[in-house]
Amino acid sequence: MGEAGRGHAAVSERATLAAGRRVLLTRSEEDNADWAARFAQRGCETVALPCLRCEPLATPARKAALAAALPEADWLVFTSRRGVESFTALEPPDSPPRCRIAVVGAATAEAAAAALGRVDLVGGGTAVALAATLADVGDLERRKRVLLALAENAPDTLEKALTEAGAECTRIDVYRTVPAAPAEPRRPLSALRVDNVVLASPSAVTGFVHQVDVDVPVNVYTIGPSTTAAARRAGLPVTAEAREPSFEGILEAMQWRNRASRRGPGCPR
Repeated sequence: MGEAGRGHAAVSERATLAAGRRVLLTRSEEDNADWAARFAQRGCETVALPCLRCEPLATPARKAALAAALPEADWLVFTSRRGVESFTALEPPDSPPRCRIAVVGAATAEAAAAALGRVDLVGGGTAVALAATLADVGDLERRKRVLLALAENAPDTLEKALTEAGAECTRIDVYRTVPAAPAEPRRPLSALRVDNVVLASPSAVTGFVHQVDVDVPVNVYTIGPSTTAAARRAGLPVTAEAREPSFEGILEAMQWRNRASRRGPGCPR
């Protein structure tokens, strides 16, 4: 694509997002700031409402368990950037681990490559997709010892799927996400004057409903299936789910929805 074409595409992207107007970000304070800057580059106004915080689980017992498990592992698996960061806080690497490294999604891959020097396998946007990829190409018959570095409140979906595929899994929880506490009274969504809400984890869903009374219609965008399920359990209508658990995935979902709204009822669902 030439310079003129790239410029037109950038303008088109900004215009598509601008049609969505204001976006409420519900991640941690640090992560909200990062996404706010990236939305601003695309001409989109954001409102930050931290709905969770992340806590590394840097106990001596976990550090010892990780030090014992890592040399025996054939695969080291991450499902989030926070998992990579918390792992390296517990086990600062002098060199890349000898085992192979598998991750969920591009954002986690970027974090793992920066912190550990490489990534050997990138699965799709969910734990189930990563498990399927590992079962297919991970040579689990010979490389069956899998070390999972996860969030304490992550479900056991990945561990179960890998075990069924023949893996021997060791799970070490390296961080937890803590939803914002219930507020009384909750803040009316109408007071925030937003058109879109971005939810990037089940904990963010919980923190959001703890703090906000959804008193007006709003577009709700989720980062993946577990967040979608949590939003629906909380009674939130989900407008669209990202195909990839990343900022780019959310962006794509928002652009699709805004274009579809302009096309009217004949657009694909």
